[in-house]
Amino acid sequence: MTDRILLAARNNALWCDAVARSHGVVCTTDSVAWTASTRTPPYYPDAVTLSPEAGEYDVLARVDDSDGCSVKDSWSRLDLSTEDFARIVVGEWVWLDPSVPIAPAPAPTWQRLTTPHEMAVWVRAWASDPDAEAILRPSLLEEPGVAFLAQRATEDPQSPVVAGAIVNVTGEVAGLGNVFTLDGDVERAWSAAAAAARDVADGLPLVGWEAGASVAAAVAAGCERIGPLSVWLK
Repeated sequence: MTDRILLAARNNALWCDAVARSHGVVCTTDSVAWTASTRTPPYYPDAVTLSPEAGEYDVLARVDDSDGCSVKDSWSRLDLSTEDFARIVVGEWVWLDPSVPIAPAPAPTWQRLTTPHEMAVWVRAWASDPDAEAILRPSLLEEPGVAFLAQRATEDPQSPVVAGAIVNVTGEVAGLGNVFTLDGDVERAWSAAAAAARDVADGLPLVGWEAGASVAAAVAAGCERIGPLSVWLK
């Protein structure tokens, strides 16, 4: 299991890296952790552990650990409570093997976005509040391996975005994240997003992490749970 968690964690860290860099944040990646030199955008961690042997101070020594610092503990092994952190999320890494059958994405067809205008429409549909609209910037469209996928209300390319996801291909796996739908049917959205993501992943396993009801939605789509993770916030 550890090898698959490492692949999933590194994929997620590289996505965090792309988002942080798009905001001008300098980042470092090694065998222990991915870390950001300054505070990252909202909802993104300042560190992601990349080894099950990473210790609390291995991570905290590399970041600004003042109030607002967040750490993604990829093996859910750290105890940061003594440093005034609270565990705010407990989630699961998920893995979808290419051999697992899933239903094709339903109509209207899911499409890959290619322009800043299309991405802006996607972001407005995805964002939970106005502040969130500033997190994902158009420059991410130029990141190697990154694809923004959207389903519109109809086949008309000008119709509203009603569901979406992001795919991030890194070496041996393709990350699937930011899955959303405006109709509230998370299970249907996850399955449809996975089917659309396979067109981008080109035969690679899909990996990601989910929490709450989204874990069950990923499992219903054919994913396997491969291990827990935690997010700590100070």
